[in-house]
Amino acid sequence: MNRWVIVVAVTTSTFGVGCQDDVRCERERMDLNKTWSELRAAASRHKLEGTDVPTWTVIETKAELLESSFMTRQVTWNSAKKASDDIASKLPALDSSEGVRLAGFKNSAETAIKRQSSFEKECR
Repeated sequence: MNRWVIVVAVTTSTFGVGCQDDVRCERERMDLNKTWSELRAAASRHKLEGTDVPTWTVIETKAELLESSFMTRQVTWNSAKKASDDIASKLPALDSSEGVRLAGFKNSAETAIKRQSSFEKECR
């Protein structure tokens, strides 16, 4: 009988009050992983176009690190923070001759960085 009480207590604590937050945090983590994956792919395309290759290489590498940071439930917070800071520092230096495409990338990267910060505050 005592075993069943323990099983019910563990199950209740696992799926009880905190469940919605866990689900929301897991969804946000997966969304961030997907976002950084898309930004990494976009940075790769920009790099292959041959414009400002060193900057795009850094952004691509850091986005890949961010993608892997959010790949599993064990988020590597310190690496993720450093990588997103590195990307944020490169955004102002990007060549603006590409117009809308570059503006879209910058907006997406800035939004991802803000979402990452919010995610860390709420789910770390």
